[in-house]
Amino acid sequence: MKVLHVITELDKMYGAQRHVVECIKNHVHNHHECLVITGKTGTATTEINLLGVSTILVPSLKNVNYSFFSDIKAILKVAKTIQSFNPDLVISHSTKAGIVTRIACYIKKTPNIFTVHGWSFEIGAPWHQRIMGRIIELLIKSLSDSYHCVSHYTAEYGKRILHLQQEKVYVCPNMHMQKADTGINPTLYKNILMVAGFRKQKDHFTALRALEYILRTKRNDLHFTFVGDGPKRKEITKFIYNHHLESHITIAGETMDIDAYYQTCDIVILPTYYEGLPLSLIEAIQSKKAVIGTNVGGVNEIIHDNVNGNLITVEDHITLGNLIVAYYENNKVIELAANSFNIYNELYSYEKVSHRFNLMLQEAIQNSAYRKKEKTHKE
Repeated sequence: MKVLHVITELDKMYGAQRHVVECIKNHVHNHHECLVITGKTGTATTEINLLGVSTILVPSLKNVNYSFFSDIKAILKVAKTIQSFNPDLVISHSTKAGIVTRIACYIKKTPNIFTVHGWSFEIGAPWHQRIMGRIIELLIKSLSDSYHCVSHYTAEYGKRILHLQQEKVYVCPNMHMQKADTGINPTLYKNILMVAGFRKQKDHFTALRALEYILRTKRNDLHFTFVGDGPKRKEITKFIYNHHLESHITIAGETMDIDAYYQTCDIVILPTYYEGLPLSLIEAIQSKKAVIGTNVGGVNEIIHDNVNGNLITVEDHITLGNLIVAYYENNKVIELAANSFNIYNELYSYEKVSHRFNLMLQEAIQNSAYRKKEKTHKE
């Protein structure tokens, strides 16, 4: 099989980028021929190149406001690459790459699947983004071959809002790194971890307010670690120093050794405004951690309330702080961690996800409208 991936940015390692890297690993393992198009190169590109897979830089493929000339240029470049590479399937990621790629695939009549890590018009996104995103997806729906939704929530939301056909929508969790089972660690580090880019979607300030609340009213022996980077970093750092939290928090920035942080924490939190299916929480339950997250998107498909952690409402720092303290004081951390791993094995194990992913790709090709038209023409 020949597979082409298209994504706007590979200069960082957020959830979508890590998913693409793991997809490429899966393709290579299955002896598929791969190629990747991106608008920005960097950390994730290096990982892909180390796997022996080439990347093509298309600077006009920008994850910014729509620009007629840049977008047309990107469409033509993707179409030209499809023409020369002749893939069996094209997989796109992110809203802009999805639009550009679906138009290019329509022009070249090539089977394609748009990976929905989260709709641009989901509740919680800025209102102007929601309006624009919904209009564009409705306009491009007739050109869309199939959709890969990373959560059941994302699939049902898309079907309801866009009236998508059931047979066009596939549900499969994010591809993620396979890890060895190291058992439950009885050691408590009193460290709470948040893995998320410093951007508008992620609510680091609720985490910081929860830490401030804990230190002021509960206990002073807990530490928070933020792994990630992005445009909100200066604002977050300023809040930390203005509220005198610097001795109780570490900003680790981006890292390629994420496992080291999962191994030395007790609880993973994800306060957020909207989600598809957060990879950081999949990695958290894979790493046997108690988890707390905002009840948005597909978060409640990973966090089973009162089983392996808890769900909170948007910006509820008081509940977040109280839950963290209660886990320690009621000796719940180890129990929740064990339950997390059971949920991971049942629903998200690498073996199960990779199997579902590969079946999805085969079905997407077989059920493609373009493939059917080709068969009909030959007959």
